[in-house]
Amino acid sequence: MNWFPSFCLTSAFLAVTSTLSAQQVLAPQIEQLRQYGTTGVSSLPPDETANNSPMPIFASESPGDNDLGQQLILKTKSVYQPLTAYLSSDATYTSNVGLSDSFEQGDWFWRTSLGVNYAPRIGNYLLGNFNISQSVFRYDKFSELDFESLNIGAGLAYNLWFFYGINAGLEFNYNRLTANGYGDEIFSDRTLTLTLSRNFILSRAHYFYVVGGAEAGWSDPEQAARDEFTGLVGYHVRLARSFELDLSYRLGFYHYTEVDREDVNQTILLAARYNFTKWLSASASISGSFNQSDRTGFDYNALNTGAGFFVCWKF
Repeated sequence: MNWFPSFCLTSAFLAVTSTLSAQQVLAPQIEQLRQYGTTGVSSLPPDETANNSPMPIFASESPGDNDLGQQLILKTKSVYQPLTAYLSSDATYTSNVGLSDSFEQGDWFWRTSLGVNYAPRIGNYLLGNFNISQSVFRYDKFSELDFESLNIGAGLAYNLWFFYGINAGLEFNYNRLTANGYGDEIFSDRTLTLTLSRNFILSRAHYFYVVGGAEAGWSDPEQAARDEFTGLVGYHVRLARSFELDLSYRLGFYHYTEVDREDVNQTILLAARYNFTKWLSASASISGSFNQSDRTGFDYNALNTGAGFFVCWKF
């Protein structure tokens, strides 16, 4: 009965196309990439030292801390390494592979990514950012959804040290999706993104972070083009020297510029990471995504869970 899940998923797509014109139906791979780009196991694990603001290094706890107060340890500054090459691979299970409002079907998919990121220091508070990566998505039951993703980006990040230490970023990004082994183009997208973020350091072991962003997009096909406005709040804790947890909530508003459609998307994510060495780590995550649209057929709920490994080399 292996044909039954595929039959149900196909029926769901046909049900949507019966209520919308053919030009308004988006390929499932487009929404899958946009969804798992923010909720899957991250290719680049979070790094609390990514911003340029000075971060104090606290001394080890001791019984006399209350008498002596908080003290800082002075140490030699490590050499900054702007070039990172990375390889990641993870497996994720999603409860709603088609991101459909009905006929939900679960499936596993495997994602492998290879990329290079170059972040040169331009000044004391300014960083450049150039990256290129290639990812391959392969599904278990629904192999017709297999696709590849090429991503190229360039931008700047500036620490507003004079304004509460907020980090501001501006990035241009190009994304191209292909199917059938890099043959047929499904989708291409150009986006310009402005982000503002700030970390609220509680101690050496944990902190809160807040991120806000606005993104303008130009896509082919045009009906997939959308502008995004997002806000994210998160909490990061280091439970042991090599073990970290992140809990975050993300709220997004999506305005489609070429069709009459607006979505509100909410995502809750819990992620764990274990660092075996400076260059090898393993991660796992579980997330729930809830999308509400003003167009029939685009509401969906999805539960995603996955695990994978991340290898990086810094130069």
